[in-house]
Parts: sequence; structure tokens; C-alpha cells
Amino acid sequence: MSSSSSHPIPPYGAAIHDAITEGNLQQMKALLKQRDASKVETKALQTAYERLAKEVSRQEKH
Repeated sequence: MSSSSSHPIPPYGAAIHDAITEGNLQQMKALLKQRDASKVETKALQTAYERLAKEVSRQEKH
């Protein structure tokens, strides 16, 4: 069952977690591109982005 929608998902913890859980590489890359380096992030969001980047790297190696 797909949960795709026509509007973008905000790149917060839940969206990041869902993309990782689903193994959706394209969604993970899109979320990383949406990251705004000029905005202050909470520690939890920073950690989520770090996990996301590691998962993208892991999947791209396979």
C-alpha cells in the first residue's frame, strides 16, 4: 500500500523515519535536499538527518 500524496511531506522526524522504514531511497534523497542549512535544528532533527544520510549511503553501496 502506497502513501504517496501530491503535496510534499515536511522533513520532520516522522517523515524521515517513515522514509527509512519503507526503504524509499528516492524519498530519503528528496528529504535531504529539502534540508535548510540556514535554519536552526533541534538535536532530534539533526540526529534524524544523520540517520537518513547514513541510510542513503548504505543503500547506494548495495
